[in-house]
Amino acid sequence: MLPFTKCRLSLVISAVLFSGVAHAQEASSANEEQAKDEKQIEVITVTASGRPQLASEIPMNISAMTEAELREKRIANLKDLIADSVEISAPGNSARFADSVSVRGLNVSGVNANNIQQFIRTTMAYYLDATPLPNINYRIKDINRVETLLGPQGTLYGAGSLGGTIRYITNQPVLDDFQFDFNTSLYQTKNGGVSNDTDIVVNVPLGERLALRASLANLNEKGYTDRQVNPSWLAEGEGFPGNPNPNQTLYKDDDYQYVTGGKVALLWQLSDDVKLTFSHIQQDQLAHGTNGAARLPVDRACEGIADCDLSSFETPFQYNDHTIVARFEEYADRELTMDTLDLDWQLSGMKLHSTTSYYKDSSIGQADYASQGDAYYGWIPGLALDDGNDSAYMTFDNTYKGLTHETRLTSDTDSRLSWIAGVYYTDQKRNFRFSEWFEQLDDIASQVSWLGFDRAAVGGVPGQGYEEDLGSKYKELALFGEIGYDITDKLNVTVGARVFNYEDTGLALIRDYLGTTDSNREFSNKENGESFYKFNASYKFSDEVFAYFTYSQGFRRGGTNGFRDEGGQVVADDVQNYEPDSTDNLELGVKGYLADGWYVQTNVYQINWNNVQTYFSQTIDGIFPVNGTTNGPDAVTRGWELNSRYYLTDNITLSYATATTEGKWDETLTKCVYQDVAQADNECRTWNKGGLLGGSPKWRHNFGVRYDTDFDNGMTAYASLNGRYVSKVQNDRQDDPTSPVFEYPSYTTFSANIGFGKDNWDVAIWAQNLTDEDAIVSNLNGGVLGRRTIALTPRTIGINFSYKYY
Repeated sequence: MLPFTKCRLSLVISAVLFSGVAHAQEASSANEEQAKDEKQIEVITVTASGRPQLASEIPMNISAMTEAELREKRIANLKDLIADSVEISAPGNSARFADSVSVRGLNVSGVNANNIQQFIRTTMAYYLDATPLPNINYRIKDINRVETLLGPQGTLYGAGSLGGTIRYITNQPVLDDFQFDFNTSLYQTKNGGVSNDTDIVVNVPLGERLALRASLANLNEKGYTDRQVNPSWLAEGEGFPGNPNPNQTLYKDDDYQYVTGGKVALLWQLSDDVKLTFSHIQQDQLAHGTNGAARLPVDRACEGIADCDLSSFETPFQYNDHTIVARFEEYADRELTMDTLDLDWQLSGMKLHSTTSYYKDSSIGQADYASQGDAYYGWIPGLALDDGNDSAYMTFDNTYKGLTHETRLTSDTDSRLSWIAGVYYTDQKRNFRFSEWFEQLDDIASQVSWLGFDRAAVGGVPGQGYEEDLGSKYKELALFGEIGYDITDKLNVTVGARVFNYEDTGLALIRDYLGTTDSNREFSNKENGESFYKFNASYKFSDEVFAYFTYSQGFRRGGTNGFRDEGGQVVADDVQNYEPDSTDNLELGVKGYLADGWYVQTNVYQINWNNVQTYFSQTIDGIFPVNGTTNGPDAVTRGWELNSRYYLTDNITLSYATATTEGKWDETLTKCVYQDVAQADNECRTWNKGGLLGGSPKWRHNFGVRYDTDFDNGMTAYASLNGRYVSKVQNDRQDDPTSPVFEYPSYTTFSANIGFGKDNWDVAIWAQNLTDEDAIVSNLNGGVLGRRTIALTPRTIGINFSYKYY
């Protein structure tokens, strides 16, 4: 495991911050109270449509949260953001895992924890400022706002935005204004220790035309889940030694994480019309351990019980509700860096914005693989778990890196006609590396004469049972634009298009300890003139209420698989390669003040999902799987969304949001691995019309009440209570409408906040999961060692202190 050390960025930022503190001590005290309406979506200015507009005036379902609201709700990362949403869903896994994210019912992935990156799928696009990223592990610190755009956004936001887009908009340097911001939290989760989350921001003018902004954040989060090395049915003295310490078999509070990150940005105002901004972002994260609890395998739980009908989700815990079983240490060590150069130029009648970024997002780590190892190696004498000689673990090394550039022109005139036009280019590389390890594999397998094991012939290194390196080199060039026209003072029509060329070269290196699945191939796939479109019409009933209709499209890039011809059978071309999938969204909505003090935005939609990308595999020699992706049947999702806020009095605000959705296969399709081979002798999978896609609850409800007041002495105070209801969630897709699929149970949780502030400081006391609800929200299949079920994070209580100088 790589040591966790302070990065060079943090040292640079620390120097700037301490100089800023000195400046603050010399400067006179000032107070600039934040406006209460900063937490109200209808008055938040966003740039989701390509130009600054109030969120309430954009004819689409868009939500936005400011820095103040994000901090009050304790939303510090993507997992927190999704948990707070009624339209977006993801399993509630610990920080070590990337999650498959679904929106508006667009999902065909298992709702579980998975150590292998290629099984993680998302139907959302992620942006850090103007740069699209494959993942967005960056913590929400010194963020001006987070914008969530629901529905496909293919014209302005390109590949990946099948169902929507999430944008983190960071704070930028400010000329002529020194600013200092300090925030720290202490909190404790049930069964865990005391955690700390601290961030510091300073903005320093460096003359009339230069300004520097620097932020530094550090998270030291204690775990609350223990790890036992051996299962509960083994007596003391039996079983395997510990890892990493051979003499230790119990690791307390093992699911901890450390994160250090920050940003440095330099603004240069070349003239009144032109400015350049250079920024560097870096974050290092060590996410250790896994939350959850190990349950007994069904066969052991049912011993001596007649007619036992327990499922693997219902068996008793092996130890307790916060202890997993894993021989090997589990962790993910991630690093994100991104360098960006932004150019903003006010031209005559238009604005130019140009962004060029280079990013690298890497993750290395390991996880216990005892159950899978028993399945793949246990048939060899001496390598089964019951033999007690050894067990398996896996390692991963995943990397995304890329160069992206976008230049867009936006009209800036007081005219009925408005427009946006731009060009986008990206050059990306990706590698998913995954290996299985059985440390005594070579010693034991070489003694089995009939096995024919020969390390020199199969390659790899001693102890390596399986190796997979799936690479991709992707290039895309796109032109995009939108034109809007006010036909009357009440009716506006907007059309948009995106046309692009792409080339994707896939690299697949696969080998195992017997040479059975070995493959080392390169594939190429490219398209020219691909296009996607948008149409939007909005009509104002009054100055405060309007309705809109949208037809929009989104898409996700295609790719290639590492499948190989086998036994004279040739892999079908539509299985070797998979095409882009796309969405067609039809949406009708209303936004505005429907009554005095009652703001509402609501919509209904139908999304036709074409050429759905879903998981698929090839089996070699009847036992060894080679995992991949294919285009399944078309699907359709339908739903309704509502977000409302009612100002009961000047001091009391009520909020309510809800969403319902359902996705289904819209046709029946059978796909087989090999071409020109009868189905009876082929590897085939059939998806049947009407099967539910799963992954999203049928209903979600968020509700809250907030009271705030001002005192005569200048002090402010607020108190809030919020609840969240999530109905049952199907944990995987349903390939046949008559096939039963496990459902996670419905649950309701509550959170509360009490805060006080005066002048430059604020203090808040908060609690999440007040009733300590323990509903299962995810799982990890443990096979012969029993399933790990993952529940909601237990009750967490904390206190936050903030100081602002500006």
